[in-house]
Amino acid sequence: MVSFQPTEDDERDVAPVTDLNRHRRARGRPEPDPAADDASPALADLEAAVVRAIGRRGLTEKEVRDRVIEKSGDDDQARAVVERMRELRYVDDARIAEEMVHRLSDGRGKSRAVVAREMSARGISREVADAALDDISDDSERSRAIELAVKRGAQLGSLDDAAFDRRLTGYLARRGYSGAIVREAVAAARAERRSSVRFR
Repeated sequence: MVSFQPTEDDERDVAPVTDLNRHRRARGRPEPDPAADDASPALADLEAAVVRAIGRRGLTEKEVRDRVIEKSGDDDQARAVVERMRELRYVDDARIAEEMVHRLSDGRGKSRAVVAREMSARGISREVADAALDDISDDSERSRAIELAVKRGAQLGSLDDAAFDRRLTGYLARRGYSGAIVREAVAAARAERRSSVRFR
């Protein structure tokens, strides 16, 4: 049997390895996108993340928008997610504003001014906030401040009048009540205190 030994010329004439990727491209298959890993999250993933967040705590439209932009950096996606959440009634700024009035004003004795600031911080529009704050009338706010002052004053029985007034003034001021309402409420609590002492 005759055998053939490769020569140097034979080695130089060896055909190059075929570029399979080139053939795939020629047949119309897309090339992998090297930036695919850096692409923004899919809209469905963003919506799912927002729904999970809403399940833990109600979100305003601004809070939804901020979350999406933080994850994707895309204003268009943020608008789309907000619109979708609105369609599903998962976000409702008017409802959240009403809940804040109930929780902060009725539950914790915060003034109308403080509740309004909290709403603004969460991105609730002035129009929506004003509609919810209409439930807090001047008379109801005054009555609530007096009620708080009398209740708090009952716990300060050992203080002299000056210290009593000072402590109550600070207590009500921290809840955002105006100076006029604070003075009226402190006077009412002081009168209640003296009345209770007189009838002991």
